[in-house]
Amino acid sequence: MANNRFEKIARVMQKAEEFALNEIDGKADDQLLVAGALAAVTRNLYINALGPEEAQKVFEVMLDSFIVADEIIDGSYSGDYQ
Repeated sequence: MANNRFEKIARVMQKAEEFALNEIDGKADDQLLVAGALAAVTRNLYINALGPEEAQKVFEVMLDSFIVADEIIDGSYSGDYQ
């Protein structure tokens, strides 16, 4: 069962990336526009599945993970981030 979920995630990621790359004309502006559109679609999917409050929590956790990743890359991660 979990394997099917991972396979679906991988398949959808591949399709989404192919779609996104086809929409980009090689300009940084296009990359930002497509990324913004994908973020909006992702937000809407989370809201529809979880409701606004839970969707907000998901995005807060994603933001935290970006911050921690940046701190790890910079060598400033202390291990106590929340």
